[in-house]
Amino acid sequence: MSDNRFEHIDGRRDIVLDTTFDRMRPKLKAVVFDLDGTLTDSIGQIIDCTRATFDFYHLERPDARAIMSTIGLELSEALTSLLPLDMKDRGAEVTRQYRQIFMDHKEFWIDKLFDGIEPLLKTLREQKILIGYASGRSVTGIHRTLDATILGDYCDGICGGSEVPSKPDPKMMFLLCQRLNISTENALGVGDSALDIKMYKNANSFSLGVQSGVYSGDALLKLDPDMLLPEIGLLNSYFLS
Repeated sequence: MSDNRFEHIDGRRDIVLDTTFDRMRPKLKAVVFDLDGTLTDSIGQIIDCTRATFDFYHLERPDARAIMSTIGLELSEALTSLLPLDMKDRGAEVTRQYRQIFMDHKEFWIDKLFDGIEPLLKTLREQKILIGYASGRSVTGIHRTLDATILGDYCDGICGGSEVPSKPDPKMMFLLCQRLNISTENALGVGDSALDIKMYKNANSFSLGVQSGVYSGDALLKLDPDMLLPEIGLLNSYFLS
């Protein structure tokens, strides 16, 4: 029997919804990206590190789907939600242990970007579109990925889950756009989960869902994003047309 809690993970991942791009394009001054599942193919690493943390405490490993459903939340909130009831009050401790396990295992550090990202970022630079990163990761975690990849060469601002309430609260988007010196109405937010799309909509920004991470295209479509693409690299052709 299927578990309805995770039905958003299953479904089509080839849906294209792009009829609003020409309308939003003249208003865009920035594109804001989520990281995990949107730009970085890191879901497997998150699952492995979470399971290693549960092994440390001799707890039953969470199902991969359960872990995936928390991606995008601030780390301590995500881990606490996965803990059994008698461990909920130890969420901060478990989060510290997760970070230690992550630091001790270099195989978790490797950042693999999805295809087509650098051409897209180059196009945005050439067209003077600002580039921001909004992630549930800590600021330290965001900088680690920026420093380890080409993303750091294309960064005008960041906001992390260690600074503001978790998505879909719009404060992350408000603060990042303030740092970019633009209105949220002039930003296109890109993400792979409901938390991302809801945050962008709550901030009155344009929203683009990509089907490369947690949510399937069928699930993202129900959230009524402005755009929907199978993967982020495909956005480049819209800015070039």
